Amino acid sequence: MHSGAPILLNEAQRLLRIEELCVLENSADQVFDEIVAIAAEFFEAPIALISIVDKHRQWFRARVGLQAQETPRDVSFCAYTILSDEPFEIPDATLDPRFKENALVTGEPGIRYYAGAPLITEDGLRLGSLCVIDTKPRPAMSAREASMLKRFTSLVMKRIVSLRLSCYVDQPSGLYNRLRLEEDMREVLSTGCDSQLVAVDMFAPQFLNDVVKALGYGFTQELVMAIRKRLEEQLPAGCRLYRISPTRFGFLLPGNAAQEHLYNAILKACAAPVHCRGNPVQMQVGMGIVSLKSEPGQEQDWMRQVVSAANDARERNLGWARYKPQCDAAQQRAFRLLASLTAAVHAPDQLRLVYQPRIDLATGACTSVEALLRWTHPTLGPVGPAEFIPLAEKTALMRPLSLWVLQHAVEQAAIWQAHGFIFRVAINVTPEDLSGSDFTDRMISLLQHYGIPPRRFELEFTEGALMHNPAEVRNQLERLRQLGMTVAIDDFGTGYSNWSYLRQLPATTVKLDQSLMRNLATDQQDQRLVQALIGLATKLDYCVVAEGIETEEIRALVSAWGCHEGQGYLIARPMEADALLDWLDAQDVPRSVEAIGLAAMGSKWL
Repeated sequence: MHSGAPILLNEAQRLLRIEELCVLENSADQVFDEIVAIAAEFFEAPIALISIVDKHRQWFRARVGLQAQETPRDVSFCAYTILSDEPFEIPDATLDPRFKENALVTGEPGIRYYAGAPLITEDGLRLGSLCVIDTKPRPAMSAREASMLKRFTSLVMKRIVSLRLSCYVDQPSGLYNRLRLEEDMREVLSTGCDSQLVAVDMFAPQFLNDVVKALGYGFTQELVMAIRKRLEEQLPAGCRLYRISPTRFGFLLPGNAAQEHLYNAILKACAAPVHCRGNPVQMQVGMGIVSLKSEPGQEQDWMRQVVSAANDARERNLGWARYKPQCDAAQQRAFRLLASLTAAVHAPDQLRLVYQPRIDLATGACTSVEALLRWTHPTLGPVGPAEFIPLAEKTALMRPLSLWVLQHAVEQAAIWQAHGFIFRVAINVTPEDLSGSDFTDRMISLLQHYGIPPRRFELEFTEGALMHNPAEVRNQLERLRQLGMTVAIDDFGTGYSNWSYLRQLPATTVKLDQSLMRNLATDQQDQRLVQALIGLATKLDYCVVAEGIETEEIRALVSAWGCHEGQGYLIARPMEADALLDWLDAQDVPRSVEAIGLAAMGSKWL
């Protein structure tokens, strides 16, 4: 049996071009369908096909009169058609030694006559063919028929190119898109010439989303066109602008030398708002630059690198920045952590709580413990909350994390309560937690389920939470306060510190931020500030807590100024639940204020 057509010398290049141009294998196209229908009618043939000859098969981009969508390449007639630029014709396949035992001849569809013309790219690569097939032998085509077959084939090729070009165009802007930019980058790299890729990040994605919600897609499209015009006015002649994402544009520059004059000209042009329908829209521009270098055996994700640099420039307000592997590594780590957090919430051994005691500075009694979240990643090891909490707060992952902390803190509080330990447990909440009733409802339900009085729990939130739906935040805090729960304003003294506004909230406690303690022993300005904060908060009947106490000197100072409670490494580091009990037993002080009947010391804050 014949093994099929010979393989072309440029087969590897040809297959790459198929991958590039013929990516829409499974999508119907009315133009292709119309061409094969007309070809079948013109040649009065029962079967007409647009066939792409791939590595191990031929597959049909459009077909008439045939159910199969593909066949093996070794039985393909079209595999012979691509051996030449001229049409290939078999008047009677049963008489041709190459085909008389072919499964498509001896079985279905019973090919007898075949005529195909190759689909040829501009650079001479033959992708497949347009062919007509009959189940009866036929005489050879006339010159007119051969010419018509070639014209049909030319239409097919034009359509293939047209479809590919449409895949390269960003419809809202009319610019070439990321796919085309990547194609052009490959072309530049193949020449070996030095060049650089520039990405211009115009907005944070959330900002553009807000524009769409507020002003609609029509406005957004006009905005994009106005930005396109402004950017193109700054680019050198012949420099093509691409739109590579909804918020980003890109272009290629020759050479690797920094073209600061161009970067700065773009930044200056984008500094002024874009006016669209009478609305001024201020851009938030960050430009990323990466040098394109072709290194054998090393695949580089240039697009990801340049986007990383642009994000870095925008977030750090640098204007423009070259790609730095260390910054990219940090962003990749951040993405990896975010991707892992969902699994961590449901894993039995990744997340855990540790507890840091807070004491009455006058008696040394433990008044409460703050529950602090810790994460041990299965491959990265311990990940600090200062790294993963800010990442989670930018996503929908923060709510599951908060609920995890709530659940486990309440469970632990129930265990301590059963053993006679009745200090308060404090947990941190986010603006998202207080933006509705779900978190509050869940907290109340858990406390009731485990039989824990609400006065033995404390919520800590930062002043920044007040900027997110303040009326709802106040409503949720008042619900919990009415049950007897204490409410603490965390990191106080570093945020808004608007006393009149804070007085509208049902807070009972202010926790002075640990940064205020850092230079307290030597910095007189910090001393005056902290003393004033303690004095004013005390006059307003707040319980005042100093965080970050690390020396006896600082402890003595804040205590002398009237601070009620303290927390920090001098007192105790965060520890596991079992270690906390050992710590309590080792202290030459009461185990808790309430346990020895001294609740009156703090009763006005309950």
